[in-house]
Amino acid sequence: MTGPSLSDELLPGNDCFGCGPANPHGLHITVRLDPANPDCILGEFHPQPHMTGFPGITHGGAIYTALDCMASWSGMVLRNTKAIWILRSATMKYHRPAFQGRTLALSATVHVESDDLWTAIEVRAEARDAGNILLAEGAFKVIPLPPEKFKAMTGIPELPGNWEKLFSGEG
Repeated sequence: MTGPSLSDELLPGNDCFGCGPANPHGLHITVRLDPANPDCILGEFHPQPHMTGFPGITHGGAIYTALDCMASWSGMVLRNTKAIWILRSATMKYHRPAFQGRTLALSATVHVESDDLWTAIEVRAEARDAGNILLAEGAFKVIPLPPEKFKAMTGIPELPGNWEKLFSGEG
């Protein structure tokens, strides 16, 4: 994958467990727009040795988390709203094991949407190995929350500076 990571570009200093390069214990997935398909985002996940379930196999929860993060990014960049997209529900299907030490290619597209930019969407996300074999796929329902509603629901008095910049258009 080439081009800047959306996390680096839009949220410098991002410490999200899934996509935040600033989180030393995170998954460090990279997320980019698909240059061949404006309705898709692509990601890359390099599972680390401490992310195993069964010896030699990447834990399914790590893959789930990577795809969950892809679903949230889909809302942020493919729906073009100034919202924080959060997970409402998800279903996963695991097809084959993801062997440790092998990079996973991630992708996500908005599968079910509405003309109303402020309603929930369903995102289909998947993880494939280097041979393009489908390892896992999920359907994630994510909802947009305007920053003020997000702060009110969580009790967080203010957003981190990188998020404030993202929503103000300064970033």
